[in-house]
This record gives sequence, C-alpha cells and structure tokens, in this order.
Amino acid sequence: MTCDSPHDYSPGLRFENIPAGTAELALSMVDLENQKIHWLQVGLPATASGTRAHTLTPGARELLNDFGEAAYDGPCPPAGRTHEYQLTLYAFRNPLPASFGRNASPSQTLKELRSRADATTVLVAPYTRH
Repeated sequence: MTCDSPHDYSPGLRFENIPAGTAELALSMVDLENQKIHWLQVGLPATASGTRAHTLTPGARELLNDFGEAAYDGPCPPAGRTHEYQLTLYAFRNPLPASFGRNASPSQTLKELRSRADATTVLVAPYTRH
C-alpha cells in the first residue's frame, strides 16, 4: 500500500451509508503536502460495499494519475518526512460517461469529479517514511 511495501497495492476500503439514489461511486487519493494525485478510480457500482486490496472492482476503471499511470501509486514522502493523504469517495446520482477522464490531465479529472459529485466523504491518513 506504500512505496516501501514489497508490492504497492491499492488498499482495501469499506463503504457504508451510501446516499439513496446514488448511481455510481468514484475514489481519489491526493497527497495534501504537494497536491499530487496518486489514485483516480471511477465506475464503482453504487451497491459496492468497498474495494478489495489490489483488486479492481468489476465495472470500475482507473484513470491517469500524476505519475503517468492509470493505477494506484501509494504514499511515498521523502525519507524521514510525514505527508497526509486524502482519500475521497464521491457519490453521483447520474453515472459518469464512459469517456470520462480520457484525454484529460489528472488535475482536470479530479476537478471534474469534485464538481459533478452529489456527495463526498473524506479520510485523511498520515504516512511517515522511515
């Protein structure tokens, strides 16, 4: 789950209290210290109770992050430093178009997720690299 792990796998997460009328969910993870986007995932079904570690939920897809990959890139602050990472779950009443995020920079995609979301919830977690 971090750059110090033998395998930098996406985390398992559990979702509860999804708003009624939600059609689709999305996730982002941003390093609050430098605003780097580590993870963008869209297309999660509204019925999802979470994600499994290192597993892409059927129907979901990962979009380009600030490391040039359509994948999860875990926390990786400089040695001896702590950065805070914000995981955000977005709920949408209307599904995102299948073309969403294609031909867009990660920052444009994140801005669009934020503007389209009908509801969000946030978890901020610190990570110190030793």
